[in-house]
Amino acid sequence: MTTSPTVVLVHGAFAESASWNGVIARLREHDLSVIAVANPLRGLSGDADVVAGLVASISTARSSWSAIPTAAR
Repeated sequence: MTTSPTVVLVHGAFAESASWNGVIARLREHDLSVIAVANPLRGLSGDADVVAGLVASISTARSSWSAIPTAAR
């Protein structure tokens, strides 16, 4: 059995995880598992720790704040 990757979406400043709702719907149409992280916005390092703590294996992660791949940490 092949498991689809999980896509992790991380919002940036002046946003919330619900800002990804449209993107989530489109990704789920392709049978992808999607998580929108509720980023606390306390600083890049701390926010990255939150994402890392919630998701053990990140397939694709982009931040609307800076478009830095979280998995590259």
